[in-house]
Amino acid sequence: MLSVVAVLVGLGMIVFFHELGHFWVSKAVGLPVERFSIGFPPFIFRKKAGETEYCIGSIPLGGYVKVDLGVGTESVSPVAWWKRSLVVLAGPAMNLVLAAFLMFVVLGVVGTEVPVVSTVVGSTHMEGLETGDIILQVSGTPVENWSDLYDLVEQHGSGEFLVQRGSETFTLPFNLPLDSIPGFIPLLPTVVESSVGMPAYEAGIRSGDSIISVNSIPVVDFSELQQEVLKFEGQFLELVYLRNGSLDTAWVEPMSYEGRSLIGVTAKGETRTIKLPVGRALVVSVQAALDGAGTFFTSLIKMIARPAELIEMSGGPVFVAETLGQQAAFGLSRFLETIAYFSLAIMGFNLLPLPILDGGQFLFILYEGIRGKPASTKVVQVAQHIGIMLLLLLFATVIFKDISRVVTRVR
Repeated sequence: MLSVVAVLVGLGMIVFFHELGHFWVSKAVGLPVERFSIGFPPFIFRKKAGETEYCIGSIPLGGYVKVDLGVGTESVSPVAWWKRSLVVLAGPAMNLVLAAFLMFVVLGVVGTEVPVVSTVVGSTHMEGLETGDIILQVSGTPVENWSDLYDLVEQHGSGEFLVQRGSETFTLPFNLPLDSIPGFIPLLPTVVESSVGMPAYEAGIRSGDSIISVNSIPVVDFSELQQEVLKFEGQFLELVYLRNGSLDTAWVEPMSYEGRSLIGVTAKGETRTIKLPVGRALVVSVQAALDGAGTFFTSLIKMIARPAELIEMSGGPVFVAETLGQQAAFGLSRFLETIAYFSLAIMGFNLLPLPILDGGQFLFILYEGIRGKPASTKVVQVAQHIGIMLLLLLFATVIFKDISRVVTRVR
């Protein structure tokens, strides 16, 4: 039930804000809006108010605002081309606004979970430290977590650690260059969190599982797990894991991303909830939304050059539904963060230069503005047919990927 509610709320919010952007700007520039629909027909709700019919469709896979943008007609629209371009871009822009707003709610209202990493030494490149040592103080200042330790070492550059090793304590001087601060990687347990659609999850690894060995090599630190995955060159990794006191084995086929092998797990440790001051939360959330949008486009451009990776990283309705359900189970902040991520993805997808998407419509209107008259009806129709074929191909690919994940998944 939680998953169903999560999907309806998450997707409904993303679609509503996207179409609301088109609707508001259409009204603002004087373009009549014939229909505002959340979901696709058959309709379960229809109401006419003024010139606009408001609808809710029974197929919750999107929505649309029916407005004449002057694309595909030989006549010039009475509304200036640049105003119509604002209508087109308003939908993706509202997805960006929604992402920033949700991040603000998480950072400034609900609070976000941040990891609390201990000062236990994992792998180290500093002489005198050993795995398992505990750093108690930095130059006389007690430290309770790795973040505080890192800040103090970065601030001073040199000083001494008070180290506990077993039942003994001793001091160890340090003088570290910036590129080697703080001299070690913290010891992180191999208790993992796995994400829907990633190789580890599909092979049966679930959040809370503890990885014991990789290809018969024992691992006690998350960094060791990462190293074994990165250097693996075969097809399947043998992961022995502990769940509820019982050992089991998963055979994971790593995916390749930018030349690296990934299985899609992160360290799952102790966390604490933090809230930022309202002003700071506002600045950080806006910057995070902009950075997220930029990262989406740069990653997409990189993956277009590697279509196999693009397909591997893609997900359709099943993936979206499962991810929203999974993240909702982790709490409100994780759920809102996930909606923000998908809102940015929808923004980016709609800006692709395909004729039936917002990006393609914008290019037609921009062409009209430069040329002084609209593109011919025939050109628009041909382009739209090609765009529909490409979208159907993309949709079929992600649906196939969704189905193959579910069918081959290890429960």
